[in-house]
Amino acid sequence: MRNAAARLFRERGYASTTMRDVAEHAEMQAGSIYYYYPSKQALLHAVLDHVITTLTRRTLPLLADDDSAGGGCRFRHRFRAAIHEHMLTTIEMGDYALSFRRLVNELPEDARQEFAQKRSQLDEQWAQFLLNAARAGEMRDDVDLGAVRLLLVGAANFTHEWFNPERGSLDSIADIVTAMLFDGLSPGR
Repeated sequence: MRNAAARLFRERGYASTTMRDVAEHAEMQAGSIYYYYPSKQALLHAVLDHVITTLTRRTLPLLADDDSAGGGCRFRHRFRAAIHEHMLTTIEMGDYALSFRRLVNELPEDARQEFAQKRSQLDEQWAQFLLNAARAGEMRDDVDLGAVRLLLVGAANFTHEWFNPERGSLDSIADIVTAMLFDGLSPGR
């Protein structure tokens, strides 16, 4: 039923989706949905929590400091793994990801703050990773790393909208993004 809700929230928005609609798309009795979720707002919370928790669980360990990596010489490898996982998760959770971006602001203030905090944890880990890679000399340190993070994470968050497997695999895109970040685009590098 959570999958049906994510799809309907993405397609119709929160206000235009009823619990009856969700139950119908989940092929269950309308009243049965309240056994699992006492309100539409609780269902929305479950949808949004699922995507941010999954993305964090799958991406955070790849970005976290790893002293066994040999003094920072593996930032490139870790970045490629993390950006690939971020893009893959976004593709796999398409309805959820779109619902998150579209509907997080429709939550009450306390719930919005909860999700902002969860999002912030992942953003901070990306920021720390980029800073550590620059400090280790594996990437340039003369660029605005905050802007770099926004571009990378923003592009990854929209992967399910722009990715076309006929134009290249997700692996090849992760390789391209990694090369752009660590090698630049200039032929003189």
